[in-house]
Amino acid sequence: MPDCFDFSRCSSSKKLYIHPMEKRFEDSPQSQIYTKILKHYQESDHYTNDPNEACIFLLGIDTTDRDIRSQNYVKNVPDYIDSLDPAVWNNGRNHLIFNFYHGTFPDYDDHNLNFDTGEAMIARASSSDKNFLKGFDISLPLFHENHPFQIESQLDEGHAKNKGSRKYLVSFKGKRYVYGIGSGTRNLVHHLHNGEDIVMVTTCKHNSDWQAYQDDRCQGDNNEYDRWEYDDLLANSTFCLVPRGRRLGSFRFLETLRSGCIPVVISDSWVLPFSETTDWNSAVIVVAERDALSIPELLMSTSRRRVKELRESAREVYDRHLRSIQVISDHVLKVRADLSEKF
Repeated sequence: MPDCFDFSRCSSSKKLYIHPMEKRFEDSPQSQIYTKILKHYQESDHYTNDPNEACIFLLGIDTTDRDIRSQNYVKNVPDYIDSLDPAVWNNGRNHLIFNFYHGTFPDYDDHNLNFDTGEAMIARASSSDKNFLKGFDISLPLFHENHPFQIESQLDEGHAKNKGSRKYLVSFKGKRYVYGIGSGTRNLVHHLHNGEDIVMVTTCKHNSDWQAYQDDRCQGDNNEYDRWEYDDLLANSTFCLVPRGRRLGSFRFLETLRSGCIPVVISDSWVLPFSETTDWNSAVIVVAERDALSIPELLMSTSRRRVKELRESAREVYDRHLRSIQVISDHVLKVRADLSEKF
């Protein structure tokens, strides 16, 4: 890390600089999430419009979606970087690049952003421990654009139910991939479904060509899937499965924490969000993908005391680091500052 980061820039300043957008790049698509992140930083005490004062640098162009098949993919990121002042870009040194979606079908390579990141730090969702540079990169949560921007004034309804018992031991409602990466675990969970205290329902009905790839289970799965409400399951389950999808991370992780349900993560090699500062062993249960069928036995053997501890820790982590885009954005800078102080 010392070879890729200029600590002298941060010895007397913790300021953040955002590269401007030349007029020719203004029509490039920008997601609501990245717009909100930049807006928060620009309105914060961290911001400076003088690159000479900055410790950390951000790109003004949106790099959050690097799936070339996505309508939000920004094609001209390389041109944008080439347009920057070379002395300020400095091969990406002290730059922090945000990314939520990487690679594309079939392998979704998490190190392929389709532009040269140089020596920049990557703050990304769905980080894999195979490519994650510990002590340098930052692992982010994946969240929807309607995730609260500001800190919510009161606790979510799901959190209010934390102290009571819940109807379901464990639940999962989501997509099932008939083929390809991420299909393994989601094809297994139907074996756990009993329709009583364990609810595991999936659907093949996603993407416009789903019927061309449907298998013998699809119609029955789709019918059972429609019987259950996603939000109701989150609010009334003690544990909620968070299996990997095409990528390692999932929106479900934050949604589960927000509802007061304890996440059961099934995503081998996923670096959990903000693992640099969070002891996730106290807040979630992690199960290897090969052990997915043993989950009911594991959860039924979990003591009430342990359940209470997990709930309380999960709620604390969510409230402290994840409950709004502002909070997440600020914590990114805190993680970066904490890592810098170790060197």
